[in-house]
Amino acid sequence: MNSEEPETSSFPAQHPAPQYHPPAPEPQRDRSGLAAVLLALLLVGAVALGVWMYNAFLRGDGEPAAQPPTPETTVVTVTPSSTPQRPTTTVTSTSPVETTETTEETTPPPPAFRAPDHAVQCAANVNWRIFRASDRTSCGFAENVAIAMGPHTGSDTTHEVTVTSPVTGQNYRMTCQAEGGNSYTCRGGDNAVVVLEDRGVRD
Repeated sequence: MNSEEPETSSFPAQHPAPQYHPPAPEPQRDRSGLAAVLLALLLVGAVALGVWMYNAFLRGDGEPAAQPPTPETTVVTVTPSSTPQRPTTTVTSTSPVETTETTEETTPPPPAFRAPDHAVQCAANVNWRIFRASDRTSCGFAENVAIAMGPHTGSDTTHEVTVTSPVTGQNYRMTCQAEGGNSYTCRGGDNAVVVLEDRGVRD
């Protein structure tokens, strides 16, 4: 007796049940944050490197880059001492150099001789103004004295001259003393006084 196998075509094929896979664990947030920071640092470094290369090579032929100011460094050295010392202050005073100018005092020349106030001017010539300085002297006699002294103009010594009076007609000896600056005072005769004042004193 032939045993017949049961017909299986009427039964659908059986598939194996799907396997269960647990979900993959999420990456740690710390690692993702660190990666972002590193990426940002790389970008900043790349930008800084590009700027430096531009300034160093592309602008090398142009103006030199401004040198950053050198910071001033102050070094204070403190030496320990067993005995405290007071700070010493040194004051340096700079005084202007005094310049002394030596000026030689020049003695002013004495004033030019002038006829006294009471004298009366009688005439004038190229050398003198002619004065009579006493009541006993006439203007004519004073003018004759000036004529007699003409050859001695400019002399600084005393001279004696003989003069004729147009009033009495007599001759009188007159002594003429130099007063400086071509001026003279002449005395003699009958109390006669004649002053010959240098013409340049008043002119």
